[in-house]
Amino acid sequence: MQIARPFRLSALAVGEWLLVLPATVFLAAAALRLLQPRQYEPARTSWIIFEWTTTHISPLGDALLFIGLPGLLVLVGAIALLRIWRTDQTLRQDAALGLTFFRRHLAIVLFTAATLLAATIFTFAVAHLVTD
Repeated sequence: MQIARPFRLSALAVGEWLLVLPATVFLAAAALRLLQPRQYEPARTSWIIFEWTTTHISPLGDALLFIGLPGLLVLVGAIALLRIWRTDQTLRQDAALGLTFFRRHLAIVLFTAATLLAATIFTFAVAHLVTD
């Protein structure tokens, strides 16, 4: 019984990722196609994926892809997480310990997040200056 539970949880997690993958790929392609002119990669491949998707998926398919599957996954994931939360004392203890760590080191967490955000902005700004 103890071995079956982690396997089922892993299978559920992989299944959820596989069901949300098509919408993720489409949204990533939609965003990437706008980063560069159409003739350069990865914008070229993103345009191909985007155009194929817009011509081959119906409005009903769009609704299923962007509302139906994610909604189902939110429901199934929330139910699974609540069930695990109720039955797993170790998870609750680890979560409490993590929150304690986060509160104790809040300034460092905020400083790290601001530094990473600044590095990202700086990288995009330099890339923009180099390409123009």
